[in-house]
Amino acid sequence: MVAETRTALAVLREPLEAALKLDNSAPAFVGSLFLIRCARNLAAVLTLCETGWAPEAQTILRAMVEDMVTLAYISTRPDDLSRQWLSFENRLLPDRADVMAAFAGIPPPERTDKPKYERWTKLSFNAMAQRAEQAVPGLGDYLQYVYPVLSDRAHGNTSASGIYVRAHADGSVEPLFGPSGSQVGITLSNAVTASYTTADRALALGVELDLARLGSAERRAFRACGLHYAIEPAG
Repeated sequence: MVAETRTALAVLREPLEAALKLDNSAPAFVGSLFLIRCARNLAAVLTLCETGWAPEAQTILRAMVEDMVTLAYISTRPDDLSRQWLSFENRLLPDRADVMAAFAGIPPPERTDKPKYERWTKLSFNAMAQRAEQAVPGLGDYLQYVYPVLSDRAHGNTSASGIYVRAHADGSVEPLFGPSGSQVGITLSNAVTASYTTADRALALGVELDLARLGSAERRAFRACGLHYAIEPAG
């Protein structure tokens, strides 16, 4: 699994190391940004899994899956959705004056431009995923099984707490705060799948990369985990 993930990471990095070739289009630029983010996140997931922190890596994997959905949705209408994404400014983020006031312990300045809700698209995550399925058949089924588990990890829900303790027959509870090899394979295989789909959509938006090698790494990663299901982009 580690070897296949390293192969996938190398493929993602190749166009970045060679300097990206853009045609000055908004879709290619957006695809490049998501490819860079994907390469960084995959490297972080690999580092954590190699050192025994796979459950923690799943929080980053959740972000990778969200990026995969976002880019797949953008690829359904590349020109207008890329420009919409690029022109978005999140007015909910604190500005410098807000941060300085918080550190100084004084009330923040009044802001008339701060909305109650701000997203680059009016669609929810699930609605984006539904639209994106035309570009990535099987995406909805994949998310149904994977995304709730990753969200459970990220939110620290009760149902995710089993990875942190082990109950023994004598009634004692052992805290599991050290690294382990648990869940490394499933985490890496899903990270490679998210990378493959993200790269495929970046390719569709105009970024040049070797998708065939990345697809081979994904298939080998799934076989190594005993899995037989992967989402397939259209066409």
